[in-house]
Amino acid sequence: MPANDDQHHQQTAAARQRVEHMVHRYLARAPYRLNPDPTTVEYVLSGLARNLVQHGRAYCPCREVTGDAARDRTNICPCPQHRADIARDGFCECGIFVTPDYAAAHSSDHTLKTEKEA
Repeated sequence: MPANDDQHHQQTAAARQRVEHMVHRYLARAPYRLNPDPTTVEYVLSGLARNLVQHGRAYCPCREVTGDAARDRTNICPCPQHRADIARDGFCECGIFVTPDYAAAHSSDHTLKTEKEA
């Protein structure tokens, strides 16, 4: 593997660790839960890590990074609008944070899908 690829892989792995730590640290003090859908969680964590590597901040992957620091600041995870999204829909726009009720209602959906796939 060329040195650049190895360096990129190390940066991506370190960024992934940072965003996972940030998400779990936030969930430890927030009234929310992690989405029980592992596909959604993987997509969001990968996007947060990618944005951290590319842009230096864990911008929500569901929002465009414009390059305008003042404008983009409002899209750093957890974004300011996530509370309103969760209050309205049960989940934030990108789907990583959900209410306990949403998590309970949808965790059985994931269990059923997993059992059917087996």
